[in-house]
Amino acid sequence: MTSEDAERKALLEQLAASDMTTLKRLAALLDDAPERPADSGPGYLDFLRAVADSDVRGLRNAEKSYGNSWKRRGGVDTFNMLARKWDRVEKRLATAIAVGSGAKGASPYDIFEHIAADTKSDGFIDDVRDLRRYLMLAEAEIAARKAANVEDSGRGYLDQLQVIADSDVANIEEKERAYGSSWKRRGGIGAFMMFARKFDRIEQRVSTEIAATSETPGAQKHNLFQHILADRRAEPLLDDIRDLRRYLVLVEAEMAARGALEIGTARDNREKS
Repeated sequence: MTSEDAERKALLEQLAASDMTTLKRLAALLDDAPERPADSGPGYLDFLRAVADSDVRGLRNAEKSYGNSWKRRGGVDTFNMLARKWDRVEKRLATAIAVGSGAKGASPYDIFEHIAADTKSDGFIDDVRDLRRYLMLAEAEIAARKAANVEDSGRGYLDQLQVIADSDVANIEEKERAYGSSWKRRGGIGAFMMFARKFDRIEQRVSTEIAATSETPGAQKHNLFQHILADRRAEPLLDDIRDLRRYLVLVEAEMAARGALEIGTARDNREKS
């Protein structure tokens, strides 16, 4: 058996062991896709700051109406909110949208095509934004707890939002210098696959329990806050949270660069100061 045959056999065995969700994602990559809308090239970089700032503005506006209800039931419920948003995104992407009279179609799992096909102000892109903002809130709460050495920051997380947004933009710009626009090189399906791997890593990590020691905290199953604080790996859970959020910033920036949407939710744009 040649080395290529051995590699092929190993890949087929890996596929055979994959769950149905993973197989469906891979099948979408193999299907012939319709012509994709024009790629912005590096144009998305011009929209990063606007996307990041829209998240800060949107979250601060939401706090005026809802307070800190998003974290009122603790880290388990916070993770479940994230998971529900992810499920909505993935369920929507798993279906195809037929081309209609004046309407654009969308292939399964092509996140660019699905956003372009849904032109409603509260359409599919809002689920993407909500997921991204929940991810920002989770990191902001942890940063505020550490800064004040408290178990719950109250409203303190609001002071961390702009710092996180600035860090996201700086990180994306730095990576662009090293990798260019490789994140979207394989189109909207390939971009979604990267996001899916990140969420899968997050979900797998919080689905375990971490035992406390005399020096380090433990974490209950699905308690997002506890897992962030307890994760002692070289590439911790917080890295996956940041990576997923930054990929979602890139998606909206790319679609804005293509002229497919206005940055920010309908409510954000009504409440601009």
